[in-house]
Amino acid sequence: MNEPPTLLKIAGRLQDLSKALDHATSAAEELDEDAVRKRHAYEMAFSRAFLSTTGSMDVRKHHAVIETEHEKLAAEIAEAALRACRARIATLKVQVETGRSLSAAIRAEISLAGSGVTP
Repeated sequence: MNEPPTLLKIAGRLQDLSKALDHATSAAEELDEDAVRKRHAYEMAFSRAFLSTTGSMDVRKHHAVIETEHEKLAAEIAEAALRACRARIATLKVQVETGRSLSAAIRAEISLAGSGVTP
């Protein structure tokens, strides 16, 4: 059976979560820039491919889609990585709030125990 958490254990876990949140925030900044750069590269490659082809608008568009499939995929993967990182940040924030709530509950229990009142 698991031991009940102590304030010291909760404080240590909150410190770990804070560090993880800091790392995830830095990663999100890098992933955001990567996604922007890859989206830009895709859009420029698409425009170049579209303008370098002759024919109807549909032919030119589909030629550009085919010619830029790798750039588009890279941009979409970069955006997916950014979304995943943001989801991780949200999860870490919930974990921090959970730890704070648990800590407050334990402090309240300790305070009641010290006053002679039973919860």
